[in-house]
Amino acid sequence: MAEANHRTLLVELGCEELPPLALDELAHAFFHGVCEGLAAAGIDFDRDASRCLYTPRRMSLLLAGVADRQPDRVLERKGPAVAAAFDADGNPTRAATGFASSVGKTVDELDRLETDKGEWLYCQVDEPGAPLSQVLFPLLQSALDRLPVPRPMRWSDHSFSFVRPVHWLVVLHGDQVLDGALYGCTAAAVTRGHRIHAPGEHALAGADGYVERLRELYVQVDPATRRDAIREQAERLGAALGGTTRITDALLNEVNNLVEWPIAVTCAFDPVFLEVPAEALVASMESHQKFFPILDAKGALTAEFVVIANIESTNVPAMSAGFERVIRPRLADARFFWEQDLARPLADWSKTLDRVVFQKELGTVGDKSRRIAELSAKIAELVGEDAATARRAGECCKLDLVSEMVGEFPELQGTMGGYYLTRAGESADVAEAVSEHYRPRYAGDAIPATPTGRLVALADRLDTLVGIFAAGLKPTGNKDPFALRRAALGIVRMLEEAGLAVSPEPLLTLAAEGLRQQLEIGEDVFTDVRGFLRERLRNHLLDGGATTRQVNAVLAAELGDLPDLRARLAAVADFMGRDEAEALVAANKRIGNILKKQNDGVSGEIDTELFSLDEERHLFESVETARKTVEPLFVEGAYQQALATLAGLREPVDRYFDSVMVMDEDAAVRANRLAQLQSLKSLFDRVADFSQAD
Repeated sequence: MAEANHRTLLVELGCEELPPLALDELAHAFFHGVCEGLAAAGIDFDRDASRCLYTPRRMSLLLAGVADRQPDRVLERKGPAVAAAFDADGNPTRAATGFASSVGKTVDELDRLETDKGEWLYCQVDEPGAPLSQVLFPLLQSALDRLPVPRPMRWSDHSFSFVRPVHWLVVLHGDQVLDGALYGCTAAAVTRGHRIHAPGEHALAGADGYVERLRELYVQVDPATRRDAIREQAERLGAALGGTTRITDALLNEVNNLVEWPIAVTCAFDPVFLEVPAEALVASMESHQKFFPILDAKGALTAEFVVIANIESTNVPAMSAGFERVIRPRLADARFFWEQDLARPLADWSKTLDRVVFQKELGTVGDKSRRIAELSAKIAELVGEDAATARRAGECCKLDLVSEMVGEFPELQGTMGGYYLTRAGESADVAEAVSEHYRPRYAGDAIPATPTGRLVALADRLDTLVGIFAAGLKPTGNKDPFALRRAALGIVRMLEEAGLAVSPEPLLTLAAEGLRQQLEIGEDVFTDVRGFLRERLRNHLLDGGATTRQVNAVLAAELGDLPDLRARLAAVADFMGRDEAEALVAANKRIGNILKKQNDGVSGEIDTELFSLDEERHLFESVETARKTVEPLFVEGAYQQALATLAGLREPVDRYFDSVMVMDEDAAVRANRLAQLQSLKSLFDRVADFSQAD
C-alpha cells in the first residue's frame, strides 16, 4: 500500500468583481463544501489549519496537509449462494462465472463465506486509492454548484454560469499543478495581482507562500487582516483630526469586500451641509458612497470623512479631491430633500398617507396611524402614562413615510419624522417618541428610551400582528414578509424591559377592537396570535439562559405581566436546584394527571369532616399554614421565598401519597380528596405549573 504525500493545496478561482454583500457567505460556503467533499472522498487533510481567503476578485482555499491520493481499500464482495453457484454436477453456473468475472478472478480463486443464512461465494478485492487530481475537480465543481447564488451569470458563449465570469484558475498541490479545468479555465500556477500596481499574470512557486506572494503583488488576500488594516487606518485618521471615525460592522465588512489593497485617505465637504440632519448626511456617505464619517469629541458629525481607496496614489490630494467631488452631489440631494420636506405643511402629509395602501384588508397607512393613535392612548391609560401625548405621537408616527428624504433613505423612517415634527412646533415628547418608535429595529437594538416612544412602538406592532393574522397572512415556514416574528419579539422585549405591569392578553384585545372597523376578527385569530406571541416569548426566555423545564413550567401557568413572569422564572430556577424539588415536581405531575382525568371538574370545597386518615389532616393543616405565609409573598412578588416555604410540603405530600387512595369508591370522599389536591396544586400554580416541567 503506497504512502500518501501530504502537501498544502491551493485553489484560487479568479473572477470579475464579486458582490461585496454576498462575498463572505459565498467564500465560506465554498470552503465548507470543499472540506466536506474531501472528507467524504477519504482524502486526508488538516481542516483546523486550513484557511478560507478572498478578495473582490478571487475566492481562494489554502488547505493544509492534503494527501495526494485516497487510501487504498480492501473491498469485501459477496456473490451468489453456493447452492446457486454450482449445478448438480458441481460445475459453476453463470451466476458464479459472472461474479468471478466482475471481481477479476476465476471461480476457483473465490473464497466461501459461512453465514447463518447459508454459504456464499466471497472475495476480497484490493482497490487502489484514486489520485487527488482525479477526485478534486468534480469535488470543486460540486461545491461551487451548491453555493447560494441567487442570480448566476452566463458569459461569452459558454453554457455554464456562475455568480461572476471566471477568468483564471490556480490549483497547486505543493508546487505541482493538478490537471483539470473549471468554467472553461485550465488550472495553472499563474495568478493575477492588483489591477494598477501589479497588473497582468504572475507565476506562483507553490501553494506555500501564497499569501506573501500576493502581498508582493499588492493584494491582501486574507480578509481578516484586510479588515483590521481598514479599521486601524480609518481610526488613526479620525484621531489625527481630533475626532472619532464612525465604523459600523456592516459598512466595514462591505468595504472590506470592495478593495484588495486598502489605503485610507481623509476628505472633507462644505460645512454648509451640516445644516441638514446628521443622520441624512451619514446615510449619504455610508449607504451611497461607502465612506466613513468622522465625529467630534461630543459625538457630533464633522465635515471630514475617511475613504478607503484601492490604490496607493502618488497624488493623494488629487485623489481626495476626486472623492470630495463625488460626495458633494449626494449631500446636495440630501439638503434638497430636507428643504423640500420642510416646505410642506404636515396637514398635507396626513392627507397623502390616506392614499398609501398599507395592506388591502387593513386599509391605508392613514388608517393604521389612526388605529395606532387610539391604541397608544388606551395603553397609556392602562399603565398610567399621558394618553393625550401618546395619541398625538401615534397620529404623527408615520408622517415621514411620504417625505422626500425617507423616499431616498428608507432606513431614516421615524428618525426624520422626529426632526420634521420639531420644526413644526410639536412637543419634544411627541417628536422623540416618533423618532424612536421603530426600535428595536434588529436583534440587540435597544427599545425606545421614552415612555411615549414605547407606547407607540407597542401599538404599532400590536396593530400589525393582530391585523396581518386577521387578514390570513400569518408567517409560514421562512416566509415572513411583514416581519411579524420581529414585531412579536419587540412586544415581548418592551413589556419586559420597560417593566410594564400589563399582560399581553388585554393588549391584543385592545388592538382587535381598533381593527374591527376594517375586518372581522374571530376567536381563531386570537388563538393563533396568542400562540405565536407565546412562542416568541418562549424563545426569548430560552435565549436568556432559562432551561426548557423552567420555561415550560412558567408558561403553563397564568401568563400575567412579563416583569412578573421573569421574577417567577428566577424563583423556579432557584427552586429546581433544591433537594426537595424533584419529589414535589413529580407530585405535581401526578396531581395534574389525576385532575386532568376528571371530566366533571373538581369542587373547590374541602370538608374536613370527611377526613378519615391522619395523612389527610396533616396535609390539609400543612397547606393551610403554608397558604397564610405565601399569600402575602405572592402579592409582593417574593416568589423565591414563597417556593422556599412550599418546599416544606414535601414530607406531608409524600406521606399523603404513600397512605391515601385518592380515587376512593365513596364519591364524596373521592371528591373531597380531589379538592384537597386541587388546593395544593393551586398554590404552586401561582408561580408555575410544575406538572408541565418536562
